[in-house]
Amino acid sequence: MKRKTYPSDLTRKQFERLELFLPAGRPLGRPRSVDLYEVVCAILYVLQNGCTWRGLPHDFPKWQTVYGYFRRFEHDGTWAAINRVLVRKTRCASGRSAEPSAAILDAQSVRCSPQAGPRGRDAAKRLIGRKRHVLVDALGLLLFVLVTSANVQDHNGGRFVLNAARHRFPRIELVWVDRGYQAGLVRWVKALCGWRIEVVRPVPGARGFQVLPRRWVVERSLAWLTRSRRLSRDFEGRPQTTETWCYLANIRLMLRRLDPC
Repeated sequence: MKRKTYPSDLTRKQFERLELFLPAGRPLGRPRSVDLYEVVCAILYVLQNGCTWRGLPHDFPKWQTVYGYFRRFEHDGTWAAINRVLVRKTRCASGRSAEPSAAILDAQSVRCSPQAGPRGRDAAKRLIGRKRHVLVDALGLLLFVLVTSANVQDHNGGRFVLNAARHRFPRIELVWVDRGYQAGLVRWVKALCGWRIEVVRPVPGARGFQVLPRRWVVERSLAWLTRSRRLSRDFEGRPQTTETWCYLANIRLMLRRLDPC
């Protein structure tokens, strides 16, 4: 029986692009009987609507199956690897080099749900939750994300992000940051990576809201993430699971750019 279509579903063409990078079935044991297209659409349904795994509609595969594939691909790094491949493809489709040479770094504090795991207090934002440290390219595509307790300072989280990014994206030469990073990051990055760090500052004497050069790109990327209800706050017991949802939100965005509906 054919199920009804949900707004969060991928098209078959979009899934064909994604399917190339999904692991094949295990060589031993029972052959795979579930349709991976339905599994991926179910995962994206949870991402878009923010429901629990048990709350999946009955026309999807069993929630235990969907959750099992989600965790398996999270554990073996499949989602993060697919994100890196699609970033390169999306950049090429936009007329840019596959490897980024510049990036923007920022952090976003998000409240935790009562059942979520480790958390901390962000005194500046006056909230208890977690912080998402993100690195995006000039198009706003997510390159790397690290989720920590909200009490971790921006420049400390930025060190972990940039240290990981220098191995994954070796062509990066320039990183834009805001004033929260200038205290303990600029010299460290120059000594370790040899990159240039440019601090984007507001116009002196200006009042009210300002659209800052380069800074608006990463702010837009954070807004893209929180449009998915699963990421509107942190519901996860493990920070690594939140990182996976961020990659999935970016993967869905890139698939829609590469193959519009």
